[in-house]
Amino acid sequence: MEAVYLARQAGWETALIDKDPKAPAAALADEFCNIDLLRNRKQSRSVLKGFDLIVPALENHEVLVWLNENVPLLNIPLALDLNSYNVTCSKKKSNRLFDLSGIPTPEPWPECGFPVIVKPSNMSGSAGVERVADHEYLTSLLNRLGHEVVIQKFLEGPSYSLEVIADRGRAVSLQVTELQFDAGFDCKRVIAGPGTGRNVESEFVSLGARIASVLNLSGIMDIEVIETGGRLSVLEIDARLPSQTPCAVFHSTGINMLQLMADYWISGRLPDKKAVSPIKRAAIYEHLKFRNSRLEVTGEHVLTGAQGLSIYQGEFGTDVFISNVALNSADWVATTIYTGATESDAWEARNRAVEKIIHDFRVKKYNDPNPFKVGETGYDQIVL
Repeated sequence: MEAVYLARQAGWETALIDKDPKAPAAALADEFCNIDLLRNRKQSRSVLKGFDLIVPALENHEVLVWLNENVPLLNIPLALDLNSYNVTCSKKKSNRLFDLSGIPTPEPWPECGFPVIVKPSNMSGSAGVERVADHEYLTSLLNRLGHEVVIQKFLEGPSYSLEVIADRGRAVSLQVTELQFDAGFDCKRVIAGPGTGRNVESEFVSLGARIASVLNLSGIMDIEVIETGGRLSVLEIDARLPSQTPCAVFHSTGINMLQLMADYWISGRLPDKKAVSPIKRAAIYEHLKFRNSRLEVTGEHVLTGAQGLSIYQGEFGTDVFISNVALNSADWVATTIYTGATESDAWEARNRAVEKIIHDFRVKKYNDPNPFKVGETGYDQIVL
């Protein structure tokens, strides 16, 4: 969805190819090709002809390998560094790279003791992530999941993201953003602005340059860290177009990561470091779900299967409101963007918009989940 949205902002004509007929971004693209690239490969090659750039916005390794083998034969740029992706798609491979390179990560289990965070090695984001407080539950979880997992010390503190775009390891860093999560560790909100992450920016940019160099990265990479005790620990890296943060960065700085990727993969140009440094304003990017008179801030998983999305400008006082509310005003999801001169201004705009939504839809309960909250539900719950 973010790729299609940013392509529209760049003034491009977009075609989305997806085997899922209910792909949320289908309604936002100029053209939707509902095909399985691997099922009929001859037809797939025909469909791929005629594009100026192909951007893989998925994590299906078999599809990525097929694209990497076939798209170059069509003389079309493919925005993919498969060698780097092959490392970053596995947390075990990434962590081995970090260990060899002296890049800080959360302490591994069992040295760290409890609580721990358990993550599937080959999945990104929050899928399958669990916080575990004792050995008994960890044993049962490992029996259920197998051993293709990463187990590390559970750390509390602010989480930040940074994108770098690189040419054979020579990297240019973009904007530091803050990530906030729901009770299931799915990112529910991205904050970008003049003061966001300033205290960690220098160290984070240095980390990004080191990781890009070790990977010999060509293209874009997303790095997620957590700050505890004034120290950054790297949680995850992904050598692909990231989700969520690019839209927040665009509305904060005007920098369109998809345009930067096109400049690199089509023309071989990296952005000038001075050109990516100005921060014009603050932006907040978050997801909402409304059902049964209840409004909840939630992670991006809520968009799975959402059909009939439309882009609204200024709806309910938001800057951008991407939603299927027109299909069913009693049951809808939305991705929202709010801006202001500072983070405080953006928060005020955000709170006014949420209050208007609460009023207009007669919301009876509002929840804003938090994985660090004491208690099982992790909810900041307001009954209205």
